[in-house]
Amino acid sequence: MGDWHNHSEVMIHQARSRNRAAIRAGRVHLIHTPVENLSLGDQPFDAALAVNTVGMWPDPITRLRELARLLRPGGCIALVSQPRCPGATAATSAAAAEKLADLLTEAGFEDLRTEMLYLDPPVACVLGYLAAADDTEPAARSTTLS
Repeated sequence: MGDWHNHSEVMIHQARSRNRAAIRAGRVHLIHTPVENLSLGDQPFDAALAVNTVGMWPDPITRLRELARLLRPGGCIALVSQPRCPGATAATSAAAAEKLADLLTEAGFEDLRTEMLYLDPPVACVLGYLAAADDTEPAARSTTLS
């Protein structure tokens, strides 16, 4: 089953609407919680996604390390940023991606990759992986962004 933790009730409502079938089938479980209270105990998960939130996290390195602890070996995290400050440009998005990559590296993620979606302003998605238990090469991993 997939767990999705979100701090925003609005986003939880939208996610429930969009994932109704998966929720009914027991494949997705949505939980409303601040990132500083995130804990799944012994239930590791495959992937984590954070969109436009890392800048609001208290102590992001600690939170990312906790996410790394909760992910399965070989697990993936995607941190997404679309800067909304006045005058944001492609350079603003690139700088945000660099900061996210630095955070992921410090938290123990590796094989980082940045994808850009050229909207106005551009959206940066930084992907990071945990070492796989079987030392799977990064090229053997598959991630699709849409």
